[in-house]
Amino acid sequence: DVLGALLESQLSGGAAEKLKRGLQGGGLERMLSQALGDGGSGALGGLLGGSGGAAGMLGQLLGGSGGRAGAGGLEALAGRLLGGGSASPRDLGGGLMSLLGGLAMAAMTQGGRRPARAPLGLRAPETPDEEAELESAAQVVLMAMINAAKADGRIDPQEAGRIVGQLDRQGADPEVRDFVFREMAGPLDTGPMVAAARGNPELALQVYAASLLAVEVDTAAENRYLDELQRALELPPQAVEQIERSIKA
Repeated sequence: DVLGALLESQLSGGAAEKLKRGLQGGGLERMLSQALGDGGSGALGGLLGGSGGAAGMLGQLLGGSGGRAGAGGLEALAGRLLGGGSASPRDLGGGLMSLLGGLAMAAMTQGGRRPARAPLGLRAPETPDEEAELESAAQVVLMAMINAAKADGRIDPQEAGRIVGQLDRQGADPEVRDFVFREMAGPLDTGPMVAAARGNPELALQVYAASLLAVEVDTAAENRYLDELQRALELPPQAVEQIERSIKA
C-alpha cells in the first residue's frame, strides 16, 4: 500500500543532502526534541533511529544515491520512496511519514500552536479510522511530491514508463504503481491535495515539507510553485519559515 511504501522509504540524494545539512550541529534533532517535550523521548528515539540519534535517522531515511528528486530524478525517487514496502501502519519506524509528522509538530510548536497529540505518522494509529486517515495522508504526501516535481515542467511519458517499470521490478503493489503512473501522466494539479489538506494544519505542513524535499528549489518556477502552495494551504508564515530553516539549513 501507499503507506507501507512511505514508511519503508529512503529519500533521493538531493533530499538527503538537505536533511544532512539540517541535522548538522543537531539543529533539527534539537527542534524535534523541544516539540515533543520531556514526555516524548520514546517517540523521538524512534524517529531518530534509537541510540543512533540523528545518524540513525539518516541511515534509515537518507541511504543511497541518486541525484535530485525533480523531473529528471524521479526514477531514483521511485526506487527509494516507493520501492515495494509492506510495512503495517502500526509498525512505524524511521519512515518519511514519521519525519514529516515531526517537522509539522515542531513547526506548530515553535509558532505557539502545539497540537494536543503528536500527528499521525509520528505516532502509530490506534484505531481503524486512524489507520485509514494515515493511509490517506500518505497518498496526499505522494501527490505533493509528484506535483512538486512537475513545477518546472511536465514529466515525460517515457520517464513515467521507466519509473513504473522499476516499481514493477521491485514488487510494488499494483495499486501504488497505477496511482503513481496516473499522477505522473497528468498535468500539474494541486486541487485535490490542497482540498484534502486544507483545514488540517498538521497535514498541510506535511504537504509543504514533502514538496520542499522533492525539488532543489533552484528555478523561478519552483519558487513560484511553493509560494502558491503556501497560500493555497493557508499556512502561517512562521510555520513555513520554521520548516524551510529545518530543511534548507
